[in-house]
Amino acid sequence: MKAVIAGSTGEIGKYLLQFLLADESFTEVTSLVRRRSLIEHQRLHNLSIDFERINELPLSKFDVLFITLGTTIKNAGSQEAFRKVDLDYVVDLAQWGKQCGASQVHIVSSMGANAKSSVFYSRVKGEMQESVKAVGIEKTYFYQPSLLDSEREEKRTGERIGVILFRLLRLLFVGPLKKYASIKVEDVAKGMWLKSKDAFDGVHIIPSDKILLTE
Repeated sequence: MKAVIAGSTGEIGKYLLQFLLADESFTEVTSLVRRRSLIEHQRLHNLSIDFERINELPLSKFDVLFITLGTTIKNAGSQEAFRKVDLDYVVDLAQWGKQCGASQVHIVSSMGANAKSSVFYSRVKGEMQESVKAVGIEKTYFYQPSLLDSEREEKRTGERIGVILFRLLRLLFVGPLKKYASIKVEDVAKGMWLKSKDAFDGVHIIPSDKILLTE
């Protein structure tokens, strides 16, 4: 298979790129980058991207599109800027992938994504899912992780406290509560990679506790 990944410099994307390059069934991996990737590999191709001009990307056939883009309102600077990254760019990429003949798209969304939510973040994620569904890619997967457990270089005090608490309370998250347990970014990436190798037709919304399970 030929794969394209957008967001390979992010926390999840970095691990996902490693899994794809270690898997020889992916004969070619293209990373959409704004700056040169630090990783070099014989099966890796870096394609420069201007996210404001996604429709100008070259049309070349590939099989699987992975999208791990994401920001925060704080980093984006405004709700409008956040919406552009987490919704507009993602939908534009899916439309481009459809034009390139991609039969699969795998996207990191968020727990609680709901287009009718009163919470801005959850509403944007939900609107993104609905818009991507409308693109009509044969196998469409949305991953809805709970709190992401990572050792990110960027320090977010509140997030770190939350991760530590969720680690300490992990044993309490059983049964219906299991989906609320924190999940390692590496496990999200691994789940996306594994599901792409045995994907099914239709739209699939994968809750946090099912990301590493095979269907």
